[in-house]
Amino acid sequence: MKLDLLRKVISLTLSAGMFLSVPAVLPQLADLPVVSVSQAEAAAKSVNWEFKKDLDGWKYGGKWAYKGKPEVKQSAKFGGSIEANVDYSPVADSTWSEVKLEYGKAAEKPVDLTGANVVSYDFYYRPANMTKGGQFKTKVYAKDTKDAEVINVAPDIDLEKAKDAGDGWKVVPVKIQVPQTKNPLTYFMVSIVGNQTDYKGPLYIGKLSAHYEKLPDGYVNVKQRVKVQQPVDAAKLSIAATAPVVDKDATPKTAATYAFLKAIAATPDVIYGHQNEMNRKVAKNLPGLSDTYDMVRDFSGIVGCDALALTGNELELTDAERAAGETYSAKLARLVLPAAKQGAIVTMSMHMPNFAAVAKRPLVDGKYDYTGYSPNDTSGNVVQRIMPGGDLNKVYTGYLDMVADFLGRMQDADVPVLFRPFHENTGSWFWWGAAYCTPSEFKNLYRYTVEYMRDTKHLHNLLYVYSPGGPVKDAAEYALRYPGDAFIDICGFDMYHRDPAVGDTWFDGFKDTMTAVDSFTKEHDKVGAVTEVGILVGNTGGALAKTGNKRPDWFNEALQAISPHDMAYFMTWSNFNEGNFDEPYMVTAKRGHEMVNQFIDFYNAPQSVFAKELPNLGKLSVKAVPAEAEYGYISAPSSMERILAPLQVRAKAAGTFKDARFTLTKKDGTVAATFPAVKKGEGVCAGWLSDEALASVGRTVGAVNLILDGKTADSVQVLFNMPAPAPDPALVDDFESYYGDGSLLKGAYSTNCGAGCAAEPLLSERRENGEAGLDFHYTINKGGYAGVIKSLKGVNWSDYNAIQFWITPDGKGQKLIIQTNSNGEDFEVDLTELAKKTEPQLVKLPFSLFKGKNGGVFDKSAVQHFAIYCNTIGDAPVDSHIYFDDIQAVK
Repeated sequence: MKLDLLRKVISLTLSAGMFLSVPAVLPQLADLPVVSVSQAEAAAKSVNWEFKKDLDGWKYGGKWAYKGKPEVKQSAKFGGSIEANVDYSPVADSTWSEVKLEYGKAAEKPVDLTGANVVSYDFYYRPANMTKGGQFKTKVYAKDTKDAEVINVAPDIDLEKAKDAGDGWKVVPVKIQVPQTKNPLTYFMVSIVGNQTDYKGPLYIGKLSAHYEKLPDGYVNVKQRVKVQQPVDAAKLSIAATAPVVDKDATPKTAATYAFLKAIAATPDVIYGHQNEMNRKVAKNLPGLSDTYDMVRDFSGIVGCDALALTGNELELTDAERAAGETYSAKLARLVLPAAKQGAIVTMSMHMPNFAAVAKRPLVDGKYDYTGYSPNDTSGNVVQRIMPGGDLNKVYTGYLDMVADFLGRMQDADVPVLFRPFHENTGSWFWWGAAYCTPSEFKNLYRYTVEYMRDTKHLHNLLYVYSPGGPVKDAAEYALRYPGDAFIDICGFDMYHRDPAVGDTWFDGFKDTMTAVDSFTKEHDKVGAVTEVGILVGNTGGALAKTGNKRPDWFNEALQAISPHDMAYFMTWSNFNEGNFDEPYMVTAKRGHEMVNQFIDFYNAPQSVFAKELPNLGKLSVKAVPAEAEYGYISAPSSMERILAPLQVRAKAAGTFKDARFTLTKKDGTVAATFPAVKKGEGVCAGWLSDEALASVGRTVGAVNLILDGKTADSVQVLFNMPAPAPDPALVDDFESYYGDGSLLKGAYSTNCGAGCAAEPLLSERRENGEAGLDFHYTINKGGYAGVIKSLKGVNWSDYNAIQFWITPDGKGQKLIIQTNSNGEDFEVDLTELAKKTEPQLVKLPFSLFKGKNGGVFDKSAVQHFAIYCNTIGDAPVDSHIYFDDIQAVK
C-alpha cells in the first residue's frame, strides 16, 4: 500500500554451486573506522549571506500552489534581509503553498558547501498580517555537479519559538539539519511555505547561513546483548506429509516450505520478514550484508524483493558489472542467495509498470522498456487489455518472462519463492485495484498469471500469495476478490500503522483483521500471514521516524499481537536510506537508530524467528498434492456485465469431472435456466446463453454459474436485461441506473478505509432529483479515514471546468475530502467547513481548487476516478451519513 515506498535488486551468470559458496562468517562491525566530529567540522565549508547591500546572489526562484507572483528584493530592515512580499490568502486552505528563493550564483559557479550540515536563518513575520492563523514551513533543496538531488528537507517553522522583534514583528531562529554533501552545488534553494494561512504582506529572511554544527545525531548506544537463539525444532511441529498446493508438481523443498509454514502458523512462533533485506540498506558504510545483520548478526527469516529490482529501480549495476555482462536478474539472485543458504525464505512482489504506458515507448534492443515506476498510473484499462486476446498481452507476458528469469535462477538453486503479485488489490492506488477492474476480472488476471508461470514457464518453486489491503471486516469481505483455492497457497494482508501514538487503538483493528483472516484460512485450509505491516510517520509516505518515535517498542507490540493468531510470518517494508526506512539500523559498531535496543529485544523474544532459527527445509519429506483436484472458473462474461442479448459463456476447468454445465440464477438464488458446458479444447469449455434462457431469467441482478459434477465451481454476478443509461461523459453518478438495487450500487464503487473504520455506499430516497441518491455511510475512529471510489476509466473532461453535486452534510464537522485522480496522482479539495452544516446545498468545485498530493497538474483529459473521504477530526468515533446526488462535471 505504500504509494511511495517501493524499491529493488540483482545479477551474475554463475552456477548454483558458486552462488552458494558464501563465507559463513561475515566481517565484524567493530573493524569499522569511525570519523571524529573534529575531522568533520574541520572539513566543512560554510557561507554566510547578510544582505546588507543587495541580495548577495539570491533571487526569486519560482512557486508552487501559489497564486500570483511575489515580489522579492533586498531590504535594510533587520540589519539587511531578503524581503518577500507574499499573499497566501487566495490559497488559505492549502497545506502547501510555496515561494522559492534561489541562490542564482550556484548555476554560474557551483557553491561548495561540502560537509555543512545546517542551514539557518532568522525568519521575521507580523502576526497582524494573518487573520486565520496557520503555520509556515521551510524547504531546503539542492542538486550537485552530478545533477543528483542531495538535499530535500522541509521542516515546520516553530512559531512558538518566536520572540518580539519590535513594531509588531516577531522573529523565529530557524535551524534546518541537512545531509552533508560531497560535491559542490549547482542548484541551491530555500523556500517559505504557507500552511493553511492567509498571511498577506512582507516576510523577511536575515542572517542566512550554511555551515557545520555539532548536533545531537539522534542515535543511541547499543545496550542490549544479542542472545543465541534456539532453532525451531521441526520434529516438534505438526508437519503434514503432504502439502495441498497450487502446483501439484511443486519441488519437494517448495512443498516442505508450505507444510512448515502451515505448521509454524499454528504455534506462538512468528517468522520475521523484511523487504529488500539483501539489496537495500541504510548503513552502507558497515560490512554486514543487511541492516538486520548489522543489529543481530542474523538475516530476517523472510527475505523480500520486488520485480522493480529487475528493471534497475531498486538495484544498480556498476560499470564493471555491466562490462562483465551481469544482468539485474543475476545480481539479484547473487545478493539473495546468501540469506537463503542461511535458511531464510524468499518472497517476491511485483510493482508492475502501467503496460499501456510501456507499449508507447520505443523498444530497447528489440524488447519492451519496463523501467521507471508507474503502478500508480491507473489509466488505460490495463487489466482488461493484458489478458489473452488483449492488445497488451504480449507486453505483459514479456514482463512475466523477465520475472521468470529470476525465479528460474531461484529454482535452479532449489530456493522456493513466495510469489505475491497484485498486492493491495482491494485499494485503488494501483492499476489492478478495485476501482479499475471487476472482481471476476481481477480473479481471472491472477489465475492467468499463475497458469503462465506454472504451466508455460514451468516454474515449480513458487507458492502463490494473496494479499489485499487491510483492514478486513470479516471472512466474507476477504473472499470478494479471492481467486480461489486452486490458485492461492498463502492468505495474507497488508496494513500499516500511521503515526503511532501512546494509547491509540490501531492494534485493535489489526487484531480484528487477523481474526477475519484466521477464519478464512481455517475454512479454506490455507496458510495465514501478515504480508506487509509497519509504521508510517507523517503524510509523505515515509516509514519510521529518525527520532521521536512514540511507540519505540513497536516490533515487540506487533509480535505479541500476531503471536496468538495463525500467522506464519509478518514482513516490514524496505530500508532505503536515512529518510525512508521501516526497520532500525546501526551507524557504527556500537550506535544505532533510537529503536535498535528494542529491536534486539524483539530478536531475543522466544516467539520471533529469524533466518538462523529456521530448520533445513530441504531435509523434510513432504509430497505436493493439488490444492483442488477439480476446479473451474468463468472467463466470460465478467462480473457486473450487462447481458442484453444471447452470448457464448466460456470457462476453464480442470480435473476428472464428468458433467459440466452453466446455470443462470436470479437475485434470490432461484435457478432460471441451465445449459451444457461443452469442451472446446484442453481445459476449456463453453455454452450458449440463448434468447430463451435470457427471457426466463428476466430483468434482475443475478449470476452465471459454472457447475461441475453438481457443485458450484464459480459464480459471476451480472445484470440480466438491464440496459445501461445513455453514455454521458460528464456524469459521475445520478444514482438512477441501479434499478433500486443497492447491491448493484455497491458493485460500482470500491472502498478504502483505515483500521477499525468502514465506508458503505447505499442507495437512498433522500435525493434532490430522480428516484434515488447516495447515502455515504461512514464509520471512523481516532486517526481514521473511510472513503468510497468510483472508477471513471480515464474520461475526458476537457470541455468542463468544475465538479458539481448536491450534498446534505451531517453537521459532524469531520474532514470531508472530495478526490479525483489523473495520471496516477490524487487531487483533493477539503470541504471540512461545509461538513459542519446540515442543510442541503448545491456545490460547484472548479478544477483549479483540486491540489495534487505530489504537486502535479490536474489533467482534465484523463480522469481516472472520483472519491469521497471522511477523516477523523478529534478523538471520538463517528458513525454517520452524508447524502449526495447528481455528481457531474460542468462548465
